[in-house]
Formats: sequence, structure tokens, C-alpha cells
Amino acid sequence: GCLFEYVYLARPDTTIAGQSVYTTRVQTGRTLAFEAPADADLVIPVPESGTPAAIGFAEQSGIPYGMGLVKNAYVGRTFIQPSQTIRQLGIRLKLNPLREVIKGKRLVVVDDSIVRGNTQRALVRMLREAGAVEVHVRISSPPVMWPCFYGIDFASRAELIASGMGVEQIRASIGADSLAFVSIEGLTGASNQRADRLCRACFDGRYPIEIPQQVLGKQLLEGPAPKAAGQAAADHDHIEGGGLVVHNGIAPADPLDALLAGGSAEDARPPLKLSRP
Repeated sequence: GCLFEYVYLARPDTTIAGQSVYTTRVQTGRTLAFEAPADADLVIPVPESGTPAAIGFAEQSGIPYGMGLVKNAYVGRTFIQPSQTIRQLGIRLKLNPLREVIKGKRLVVVDDSIVRGNTQRALVRMLREAGAVEVHVRISSPPVMWPCFYGIDFASRAELIASGMGVEQIRASIGADSLAFVSIEGLTGASNQRADRLCRACFDGRYPIEIPQQVLGKQLLEGPAPKAAGQAAADHDHIEGGGLVVHNGIAPADPLDALLAGGSAEDARPPLKLSRP
């Protein structure tokens, strides 16, 4: 099975291996609160896929749960939109803050995942503009570091913010006061399945089925080849500010800030310096 189904893809009323996805997500939120507590006044979800984990986080932490963001039901899921620009527009149309709930509060914002970082950066900015005093982001999945070759829209390693940045760098990039992810062991444990029954390749780079060379394609130009299950994920070069070194150039940092401000992706590229993780 696919571990990311529990995070985002499956409906909450789906039953997998005798347990509902909703139950798994609530338990993941409890685990996240245990692993990464926060000093805050209110726990709010990023609706809708972040809601069960936010409920679990509130239950475990004792921090009150509330709805600080309202979803526009007529906007589709931003993660699966076909381009970065459309995703960004979708974020701004999709969620509206409840200012009377948010103003003056220290918030824990629970989301299901960070893939490209565009959603969280826009949300943190929106919540601060609505009057939040602090914004602590908690993610109910581990960092997504590797692309999926089995059908999920992780187009390339260069697009995955966690592939080029550590947790503290991501926190600074999205503008949060703190950031934490649930551990891969915590998420797997919440699923009530054995680790060897789940594909976790997007989190740990261990693919259960060897990826054919012709399928790898441009991925080989954006980082080291993925490893089959049982092999350690390969080391790779990072760039300060995000991105990965490629064989024929450099993968740029996330251009969201410039695009949201009406600029171009070129405007968002800081001076790039090669470093080792």
C-alpha cells in the first residue's frame, strides 16, 4: 500500500487494513502533538485534509480546537493542479481566514503535508495579516523528499522543497514561528500496518519496485538515482536557499514570493551557493 494515501489521497471514510483513514489521521495528529508540542492558544486545521490530524493534535495537547480557515467548496485541490501558477491562484481563492477567531492568538496550524511549500507560505502570510500573534506549523506527514514514479504528482526532486532544504530552512522560507513534521515511524504506527507492507519511497527514497531507467528520465539530471528497497538513499548536493545541483546547471529556488508579488520566477532566484547537507 501507499503511505501517502493516509496523508492526503484517500477519503477519510475509506477503510484500509481494517482501520478507517480518519482514525489513522486523528492518531497521527496525536502522535505529532507528542513528538512536537507547541505553546499556543488555538489549534486550527488547513481544511479539509488537515482536519482529522488537527483534532488529534488538540486532543493530545489540550489546546482548544477551532476553525480559523474557511474553505471555498468550489475550488479544487491545489496539490493536484497542473502548474505552479494555478496552484498559487487556487490557494488565494480556496481559503479565507476568520479574523475574529485568529486575531491576537498564538496558532498551531496543522496541515497534511508540505510538497512544494507554496500553500504554507501563503497561509502563514494570510494568518499574520488576519492578526495572528504567532503561527506554529505542524505537518502530519514526514518531509516529502523523493518523487513518486507510481502515479502521484511529484513531478521532480527540484520541486520538492524538503529535497533541497532542512526543517529550519523550510520554516524560514514559509515564515512560520516554528515548524515540525511527524516522524515516519509515527505515521506508519498510526496506520496500524507493518512498515514492510507500505511504500514510503516519497519519504525515505526506498522504492519497493526498481525504477526502469527509461522511466527515470529527467530525474537522473536533477539528483542521484533513487534506490530500490533495502538500499540507502543516495547523498546529493544542496543549494543554499533551496534547489538541487543538476548535471547541466542549477535547479532554482521556489519562485512563489516573486509570483505572488506580481513578478516573474526569475525575480525570486537568490544568489545560489553550493553546500553539502
